[in-house]
Amino acid sequence: MKQIIFFLLLCLPLWTSAQPLIEKAREHYIAKDWKKARLAYEEITAANPYHGAFWYRLGYASLRDGQYQQAIRSSRKAIELGVAATSAMYNIGSSYALQKKPERAMEWLEKAVEGGYRNLDRMRQDKDLKSLRKMARFQQLTSPQKVDKTDRIKGWRWDLDYLTRQMRVQHLNLHHTVSVADWNRKKQIIYDSIPFWSDLEITGALIQLVATVQDGHTVLYPPFHGQHAFQALPLDFYEFKDGLFIRAAEEKYGHLVGTKVLRVGNCPIDQVLEDARTFLNRDNEMTLKWLSPLALMLIELHQLIGCGKSGKAVQLTLLTTTGDTLTTTVDAGPLRRDPMSRFAPSHWKDSFQSKGQLLWTKNPDDYYWYEYLEDRQVVYCQFNQIRDKEEQSIAAFSQELFQFIDAHPVDALILDIRLNNGGNNFLNKAFIHELIRSRKINQRGKLFTIIGRRTFSAAMNLASDLENHTSTVFVGEPTGSRPNFYGEDNPFTLPYSGLTGSISSRYWQGGATSDDVRNWIAPHLVAELTAEQYRKGKDPALEAIFRYLGR
Repeated sequence: MKQIIFFLLLCLPLWTSAQPLIEKAREHYIAKDWKKARLAYEEITAANPYHGAFWYRLGYASLRDGQYQQAIRSSRKAIELGVAATSAMYNIGSSYALQKKPERAMEWLEKAVEGGYRNLDRMRQDKDLKSLRKMARFQQLTSPQKVDKTDRIKGWRWDLDYLTRQMRVQHLNLHHTVSVADWNRKKQIIYDSIPFWSDLEITGALIQLVATVQDGHTVLYPPFHGQHAFQALPLDFYEFKDGLFIRAAEEKYGHLVGTKVLRVGNCPIDQVLEDARTFLNRDNEMTLKWLSPLALMLIELHQLIGCGKSGKAVQLTLLTTTGDTLTTTVDAGPLRRDPMSRFAPSHWKDSFQSKGQLLWTKNPDDYYWYEYLEDRQVVYCQFNQIRDKEEQSIAAFSQELFQFIDAHPVDALILDIRLNNGGNNFLNKAFIHELIRSRKINQRGKLFTIIGRRTFSAAMNLASDLENHTSTVFVGEPTGSRPNFYGEDNPFTLPYSGLTGSISSRYWQGGATSDDVRNWIAPHLVAELTAEQYRKGKDPALEAIFRYLGR
């Protein structure tokens, strides 16, 4: 024991002297006092050569202070230690560019892009790289947005080449589902067909090409603006347990609310949903349940799958609530709602007219909130977006929530993340830590998590953390993503058409092991919503939890 105390006493002066220097270096770095930051990190890395973040900061501070050779050496050390590799490569390229060594600069910038560096807009505009802008090699790497808009065939082929190169460079594992041979074959078909296809057909083919990757964050979006903007039906479709229904509609089509969709044009709805999936990004079948109804708003999709005629209207065959069959035509127009919104706009007619009275539909646009159900001694907490609110961070909200639970008679916490399609995964930690510390709640039968088709991205990470680190009981539907999945939103814009999309660049391991190949986290208590339950304002998930607590 005395030997341990003696050893700690020996180490203490080293720690107390090093800690202020680390804090001072950080302060200088944040304040952009680059010379002081560089000198401080020189001293720190001399004492501790094992920490890659210190080397990275030394490299960047040296770059900004004009010490280019030191910037290169330090950035290479950060790469060797596996810290911020692509950014360090970029910094090395910048250092060479500022030293008027364009070939060496291009070598490192290309390494950065091949390694997954994705901010090509920054690269195009970066003053450090001004000396490279006229180089064909630099222009090819960054694919400038200026293209000849007058040559349609060259323009679309430029887009195709740009798209496939971005996919190859930025995606961490592009061919995890689609083979190289199939990918190349589909690309060649599009390339050869561009002179003969309409703009709509080319757009649809590019969307389908990206969808073959089959992960939820790799997507080419339909155009909602400009000359070729897709037209939307003023209807809100939803796939309930008992089929696809019109859940809400603009006032003109309010009489259609609550009807079940049987056919689109001459196509049975099952065929429409099956054909539509070839255009959709997804991690699993639940992602498709979430996104397919959104896609069916777009009349161009009906035309692409052959179930709708060209024009601005779609014929629907519906089953009314009285059991009658109704065939009607619905006109489309510019998209007038956020396609990612959880529910239709409040001024639309909804099949459940009292959404504000039901907990899970009560406040869907609030990122996070809770309510005390005093008669049941239960706290209901809805977590709709993993982003900090301006007035209260997730960390502060988590502290408030569990302080409330500790101060009141609470038998259970119900965490509802069925409407949460993600945000910033790194903000999950504060909530999970508070929950793990709560002996009052983190017990089997006292913690319930409602999940569903929209539990996606950072919310999927949260569900995995809950599965791995708490005693929660999952209720509802399977999640809209896998425990282990490819993710991240990395936006891009095609230079000719202006179509936008995103490419996955990270692999998230939410499962306990890397070989967890489950399609989703499944509920312990299945509670799927029917159209009738929604119309009557019932919540089968909450009812299942209350039955469980009753037992």
